[in-house]
Amino acid sequence: MIQVFSKRQDKPVQYGFVDLGGVPLPNEVDYPTVEFSISPDGVNWTSAYDVKNMENVHCYSSPNVPVAKKTNQTKKIGFQDGERIVSTSFDSRELKFKLVYKGVSQTDAMLAFEAAQRFLVSREAYWITFADWLGRMYYGTAVMGDPEFSVNDWTCEVTFTDLMGLSRSIGTSLSPVDDEWGVNNNVPNNGDYPPYTFKENKFSVYNLSDIYIDPERQGHQLKIVIKGTAGDNFQIKNLTTGDYIKRPKGFSGTWELDGVNPTLNNEGDLLNITGTHGGVITLNNGKNDFQVDNFSGEISFDFPFWRLS
Repeated sequence: MIQVFSKRQDKPVQYGFVDLGGVPLPNEVDYPTVEFSISPDGVNWTSAYDVKNMENVHCYSSPNVPVAKKTNQTKKIGFQDGERIVSTSFDSRELKFKLVYKGVSQTDAMLAFEAAQRFLVSREAYWITFADWLGRMYYGTAVMGDPEFSVNDWTCEVTFTDLMGLSRSIGTSLSPVDDEWGVNNNVPNNGDYPPYTFKENKFSVYNLSDIYIDPERQGHQLKIVIKGTAGDNFQIKNLTTGDYIKRPKGFSGTWELDGVNPTLNNEGDLLNITGTHGGVITLNNGKNDFQVDNFSGEISFDFPFWRLS
């Protein structure tokens, strides 16, 4: 389980909420607050609630995520009318949210703004997530607007440029479902969370993303790990997309396809395989039917989910 938010028991809450005994909760404020955290790698997170000098800096307006903006790359085909789509990509977009600080002195107010800048403004891109939009994170950089001071308080608008143009699940298909898959995750109609580890030779892999997974052209993370024994002419094929990988010579141990890089027992295996696009597996969004030939063992699919909002 990935620890994303603070473990504090006294997190700020909006004024008016009380515990079951009717006693006011600690750290009550007179406006709604939304916890947010940042991470350099999507695994190691720091909450704004755990940053020194940011104790009274709160996010009181989390982003309204803009519509995903798709750009089509097109090409003229011979003498045919119009053009045809060659590929698509999503453009960056801006997520805006507001910070508020209420303190007891101008010095504390300045220190708090300085701490907020150190936390959010970086030369390097990073991941950010908000507690009211669980399981989704965005990759980019932030710019803070000029603060509006009022005695010992201030407000500030933050513009976060989402470089991916999409959100990503904090966890992957092999992570604990409730903790890291997030909400609105395109679960099949029966409501059961699909498996991503199989011992059968025919099975279905559900890509719960809003987009297809393409490790080659889009650089999407997709790790397929195969543990067991394979005979000659081992093949794994996505019957839905037509993608396949074939290995003429059998093997025993762990064969892995990490994106576009195949290995056998931690040794490079690219020269020993054939397949679509030199040996690439993609996933349509939704159900993907697979068939594995000449193999006995276990197969797992590990990848994050990408969403439009």
